[in-house]
Amino acid sequence: MSFRKNWLVGLLVLALPVSTAADPLPYGAKTPEPHQIIAAYIGKTENWEADCQGGIYFGSNNQARAWCAQSSDSLGAGEWTVDSYGRMCHNLTWYWPNNGQAGSSPGERSCILHVVDRFDRVWRSYPGQTEWWPVKGDKALTHGYTYQREVLALKRKLGI
Repeated sequence: MSFRKNWLVGLLVLALPVSTAADPLPYGAKTPEPHQIIAAYIGKTENWEADCQGGIYFGSNNQARAWCAQSSDSLGAGEWTVDSYGRMCHNLTWYWPNNGQAGSSPGERSCILHVVDRFDRVWRSYPGQTEWWPVKGDKALTHGYTYQREVLALKRKLGI
């Protein structure tokens, strides 16, 4: 009789709407140690395919560099930081050609919130979203400095 009861309970759980069983946070989510977030990003480029056909590189010494093909004569240079609340933020200044010199403008600070699940896997949520995405295995985050050639050429051209 207990097998039948368990089977019926299982069917009832499966029949529940997904929204009532879903949790926007990964199971057992907690604030990660900063070194866990740093390890997930350092030395990698987050590709911004849909937005600009470019991306941002998270370098050592907290250096961040960004470039977009849609604005190929501009580049972003600044820093990225990780705090004890699980936020990874980047501050970029954008540079572009301006009458033979480099024009510049500070960009807005952008932050991504992170948690780790009970298995210490790092997850992230973008500003204004409730969904959480695993960092490991994200195809938008690739090893290396993908747009280094473009950024270095533009830095030389702008004299910065």
